[in-house]
Amino acid sequence: MRRKVTLKEVISIVKLSLFLVWSWPEPHNATKLKMFCVKLHHYLGIIIVIGLQVPLIYGITNNLDNPVVLTKQVLMLSSVVHAMFNFIVHIINYHHIQNVTFEMIQFCDLMKLHEEIVIQRYIDKCIIFHGTSIFIFYWLTFTAITVMPTLEHQPFPTAAEYPFDVSYQPLKAIIFIQQSIAGIIVAGQLCVNVYMALLLWFASARFEMLTKELEKTTNVYQLFKCIKKHQKLLKYAKEVTICVGPFAFITICCSSVGLIVIFLLFISHQPILLIFQFFGMSIIGISEVFMYTWPAEHLMYTSKYVAETAFHMLENNHLIKMWKCLQIIIMRSQKPVTVSIPCFLPILSLNYFTSVRSSCKLV
Repeated sequence: MRRKVTLKEVISIVKLSLFLVWSWPEPHNATKLKMFCVKLHHYLGIIIVIGLQVPLIYGITNNLDNPVVLTKQVLMLSSVVHAMFNFIVHIINYHHIQNVTFEMIQFCDLMKLHEEIVIQRYIDKCIIFHGTSIFIFYWLTFTAITVMPTLEHQPFPTAAEYPFDVSYQPLKAIIFIQQSIAGIIVAGQLCVNVYMALLLWFASARFEMLTKELEKTTNVYQLFKCIKKHQKLLKYAKEVTICVGPFAFITICCSSVGLIVIFLLFISHQPILLIFQFFGMSIIGISEVFMYTWPAEHLMYTSKYVAETAFHMLENNHLIKMWKCLQIIIMRSQKPVTVSIPCFLPILSLNYFTSVRSSCKLV
């Protein structure tokens, strides 16, 4: 029988995957020196990935007639742009991310048995997909650094090109190290997708716990407690969506660019082995989008189901005080919690996921 992975262990794994990019927020009582180091680390990360973006753009302009090399460079460019914007969004939304993360940790320390059961069911459902994603992100980076230069007969981990001679030392070693560090940063920033998914799944679990608690209420005082929890949970879920929305938008934009380029390559009659290689990359790009749409849709339905539960209780209850309390819950739940950015990102759901996948294929 496989041992169950607890929420604390999940948090530790996600935290470890973000260690190299320092994207797990520090506690609220962190010293000013530590916060300065965090910001400095993030700004240095931005500089390093920009240092790779420039030669990639230069290489793209030189290989417009070479679809294979062009595809590799565009995919790498979309990844480093993704990492750069993730850093920027993390700096801007740091306090929101800090608040929702440490509320999750605090809840984890105070969980009751029935809450652990709900959380465990969510972990069992998601652990394989998200755990495999973390492994693949770092495995691809390790392969690019150690294996790809030999297989592709290139001096560096990426296909970036420079407008000057890079064949002499120590410049060659410096560029190799810089590209390797940029690759590790990209892997760490891709793991932010798992981090944001964790926050969405946790918010969904909280709504499910509230629904179960609401179903068991027998008097108005228990119902008052549910109303207070519901109001706090709505604020928490709203803050989670504020954190997740920009990261989801960046991921979907960069993944869509990569998928379009890959599908354009598929119709250019390339060797089967090469198509198989890029097909694997397209699966990764699609899974990144799915990593947001799956928990986002689940959050939407679990937040809405609170109102449905209250409505069914309203039909079967004849106490006026209970009616008023239940109406409050129904009114507050009329609009489900969704992940979106007005004018930029539609409501994330599995329907949106299929539309993104279909539009890439049509291109």
